[in-house]
Amino acid sequence: MQNQITTIFFDLFGVLLGIDQSVVVQYLSKLTNTPYFKTREITMGEPFMRLERGEIKFAEYVEAIRNTLPNGDRINLDSLKNIWMNSKIGEMPAVSLLNKLLINYNVWVISNTTESHIKSLKSQFNFLEKVNGIVTSERAGVHKPHTNIFKFALAEANCDAINGLFIDDSYSNTESAETLGIISHHYTEFDGLVSFLQKNLEI
Repeated sequence: MQNQITTIFFDLFGVLLGIDQSVVVQYLSKLTNTPYFKTREITMGEPFMRLERGEIKFAEYVEAIRNTLPNGDRINLDSLKNIWMNSKIGEMPAVSLLNKLLINYNVWVISNTTESHIKSLKSQFNFLEKVNGIVTSERAGVHKPHTNIFKFALAEANCDAINGLFIDDSYSNTESAETLGIISHHYTEFDGLVSFLQKNLEI
């Protein structure tokens, strides 16, 4: 098994980067005088999914939630975009493994996000410039856990499923990848990830 793996695919948020989307929800909840969970339901609902799939632009997403949230006319596009791009984000321990993995393996990122968000993050986190490639749901036109995003990533990385390894903090995502024959790890904590990699890779 060890010599089969050529490419490692990492989820971004929840594995390599921690992100606190509650900052955005709290801002909008307070701005529109809407209960937090109702605000979250609207802001992270279908318009958000369409944004991540690349079906609509950020301005169209904002217009959609402005039309749905009570007092939505209070929402300013530029203000919301600034808060969105500067939500509390920080590196997680798994980033410390990348340099070593890149010596012998191709390392890719698969993320449910937009190209513009990745561009912004690259200016903050150097490791995103070091990985071999990044697949976003916007570019793939589909979200995890849909199997098509994994097929897209495999094609981009020129990798067969049996030669890939995938790590994600969502069980539904790892389960989906496994249906294609990709060895997968449901990330819950760093030590467990290290043990998994030591078992499956030459590190």
